[in-house]
Amino acid sequence: MTGKCCSNCGEPLKKYAVVCSNCGKPAAYPNKPEENVSIEKVEQVYEAPYETPKYEVSRNEPVQSKEPFLALIFSFVFVGLGQVYNGRFWRGVFFMLSTFIGFVLIIPGLVAWVWSMYDAHKEAEAINNGDKPYKEATVWEIIMFLLSPIIIISLMGFVIFVIRFLIIPVW
Repeated sequence: MTGKCCSNCGEPLKKYAVVCSNCGKPAAYPNKPEENVSIEKVEQVYEAPYETPKYEVSRNEPVQSKEPFLALIFSFVFVGLGQVYNGRFWRGVFFMLSTFIGFVLIIPGLVAWVWSMYDAHKEAEAINNGDKPYKEATVWEIIMFLLSPIIIISLMGFVIFVIRFLIIPVW
């Protein structure tokens, strides 16, 4: 039986091989699809199952982690604060706004609040497992997040004031 062999180790090349499966050296003349190549020795190549990339910490750096229960408590006390604690500012803003808007309809607000607590807990666990990168929340992000409801309510009050007393005057 004929077939092309690796010029480096002499291993028979697979039908469409570009590199040798034994030593990894590029094949001098890759087998073309139209060639009918028979190989005496057939190898089975097992690939490792795909794993999601882990965010590894350098050995020189201290190990940083998040406390999942603390993230859950933060989101319980103030919706979205657990996400900010996990370093996900805009995700926290999303949960805060969806809960405030949802409380107008009662049930969706409660669902968003519970979802916020669950998400903060799972996010902290994912960070600790290395599935997501560690990001420290800045003091500025925490302050802005905590002040944002006051700013939003003040703006809404100003808009209502302008509409009520300046655009549609009381007669």
